[in-house]
Amino acid sequence: MATLLTTRARAWVYSGAWVADCPAACGNVEALGPPGGGYHCGYCGRLADVEWPDAAADIMAVLSLRPIPHTRNWFPPSHDLALRAGLPHGQSVVELLDENAEHGVTV
Repeated sequence: MATLLTTRARAWVYSGAWVADCPAACGNVEALGPPGGGYHCGYCGRLADVEWPDAAADIMAVLSLRPIPHTRNWFPPSHDLALRAGLPHGQSVVELLDENAEHGVTV
């Protein structure tokens, strides 16, 4: 049985893939398809729209320049995991490019 759409899932990047936390807070994270698709939780069945960043394609392009997949991460502003782990969140494309340059990754 599917759950009604009540809240939005927020897209973020983990190791080079777009994912989203379940908005029902069941603890699940699901991989996302391309922007425009919805979210379906494989654990609790929640269905939700997905909130994508305006610069999703640019964010992924900058992250894909990083040679090590586990460094290809981006969190939306005030994302719970980023806050708890003290990780950057809400970074702009320019900030991601600057971070790449700091680590010797160039275009």
